[in-house]
Formats: sequence, structure tokens, C-alpha cells
Amino acid sequence: MNQKSIEHIALYSFVLVGILVVGVLARQFVISKGVDDFSSSVAFFATVIVLMAIYASLQTIFNQFLLPRVEAFLLRFSTFQTMKDNNDAVSVSETLSVEDSNQVTPDVIEPAPTAEETIFKPSEYEVLRTNAIAEKNRAIQTKLEKVLSYTKQTMVTYMSEEDLNRLCAYIVEYSSGDTLQKISPVKVDSQLKSVDIMHFGWNIGKAFSKKRIHTATFIKNVFSHTLRDLEISTIERKMSHTESVCCIKLDRKIM
Repeated sequence: MNQKSIEHIALYSFVLVGILVVGVLARQFVISKGVDDFSSSVAFFATVIVLMAIYASLQTIFNQFLLPRVEAFLLRFSTFQTMKDNNDAVSVSETLSVEDSNQVTPDVIEPAPTAEETIFKPSEYEVLRTNAIAEKNRAIQTKLEKVLSYTKQTMVTYMSEEDLNRLCAYIVEYSSGDTLQKISPVKVDSQLKSVDIMHFGWNIGKAFSKKRIHTATFIKNVFSHTLRDLEISTIERKMSHTESVCCIKLDRKIM
């Protein structure tokens, strides 16, 4: 405990003792007037509380308003300025000494991690699951590439480059879901009839293992110009029929 803390404790002790003495005198004064013990005790505590509040208020006023002005006035004289500089130097040296003593404690050296902790070894289940997922993704990608290759070879003669590219983009989206969010219909050459589009849809739907209703909805939206006269239910029912003469045949060998 430094000197300044001791001085503060001594000051507050003297003030507290003085307040208690005044409180006792106030109690004795009330008793001398013939008041009962309870009222005299109330007078004692009231006196102590009021005096403590007055002291706290005076101390606040002195520290915030009077002390800075007095200090500024005294610092105009060189003697007081020299004393202040010396006190500041002492305070700084004491602070540095405390910090140095705190840093004397030796650093704790943590043991180096073992090889088992450094290298994470996955379990057999995790290895098998990761390999299975990777193999499944490769199979899906291979299937998609074959369907796109079939689409380009089959439709390049009957579509513009722009429409063919959009058709391939729709097929990529369709391979991962049953419906498409937004479709701008593509146009095909007049050589292709509705039966050709239905055969084409059946071929790619079969490759992706899609339900007939989903494939029928897909080609109805994508080839809406060619299939404008057919309902989705009709397309679903007739997409694998082979009675009509057509340009695009049913193909069971895409995969």
C-alpha cells in the first residue's frame, strides 16, 4: 500500500470519527430535551447521513472546481512547478517498478503437440462416405456430359446456336431438379414435329431417371412453340410411342 492510499484512509477515518462524534452529541442533545430513545436514535442516524452527504458534496465541489483553480494559480510560481515535476517522476518510477515485478514470472512453456494431435486421421466411416459421395458426383457429371453431347449432336441441325446453348443450360438445371425457375422457349426447325420433341424428351428423361410427368412438363415449357397444341397429360402418355414417322428416334443407349 503506497503513501497516498494511507493518507486517504487516515483522512476518511478522521472524518468518519468526527461525524460519529457530532451524531452522538446530537443524540445526547435530543435526549436532554426529554425525547424517547427511538427518536434520539433516529436523530443520530439522520445527523450522520446528513453530515456524510454534506462532506461528499463539499469534496466533489472542491475536487472539480476549487482544486484545479488553486493548482493552476500555484503553478505560476517556479517552486511549486518543480515540486509537481518531482512528484510526477516518482509516480512514474513506482508504476514501472510494479510492472517489472509482474513480468519476472517465468513464461510457461507448453509441450509440443504429439504426432497424433498434429495429424488428423479420419475414421473408416468418414473415408468410405467421402469416397462414395465423390464417386456419385463423378457418375452424375459423366451422365450429364453424355446427355449434353447427345443433345448437341441431335439438335444442332434443327436449332440456332443461341437456342441450342439455352437448351443445354435448361438441361443442366433440369438434371438437378424436377422444375425450372424461369424458361424462355426455344425454337426448332419445322422439320421436327411434336413426336420428335416428345422422343427427345423421353430420351433425356430416361437418362436422368425422371418421372414421365416431370419430363412432359419440361419439354412442354421449353418447346412450347412446337408443342403448343398438346396438353401435358397427352405428352406424358404419348412421348414413348413409335407409330409415327419421325426424325428423332427413341434411344435407350444414351447411358
